[in-house]
Amino acid sequence: MIKVGRRCHIEGVTPEQVFTTLSDPGLISQILPRVQKTELLDRDDVARHARLVTYMSMGGLFGTIRCEGDLAWQDNREIVFTVRTPLPVETRWVLNQAVNGTDIQVVMGIDLAPMLGMMASFVPEKTVADMLGADLETALRGVARHTRQSLSARAAA
Repeated sequence: MIKVGRRCHIEGVTPEQVFTTLSDPGLISQILPRVQKTELLDRDDVARHARLVTYMSMGGLFGTIRCEGDLAWQDNREIVFTVRTPLPVETRWVLNQAVNGTDIQVVMGIDLAPMLGMMASFVPEKTVADMLGADLETALRGVARHTRQSLSARAAA
């Protein structure tokens, strides 16, 4: 399992506002760099659970892959997306109230073995970790941008 984490602070926003951005299925493809589209299969707001499909651009031989998984959340605190197929991936977003804003920590873990088999041992972990880290940094910038835009739009209305 390869794990990568990133943190950021978004000034002037609450965890609720960040949660609203992260929980909007329509924004996912604008925030996460490899996600081209999403499909909500099932959602249970009482259980705080959903089934979701994302179509991720992997490039090269892999092209676009369909990832089916589960989404679980604690309102305004945490969102966890666990992919089951085609390979295990867990992405956990943790939101904390901070002075003048919100601290966000995101951690992604990926296991290449189910998809690549024995070839996974030949994949340079640092290369994968660097790629995931860059994607997480882009995602954090996207969350900050969309949350601020949403606030500006509400203030203008």
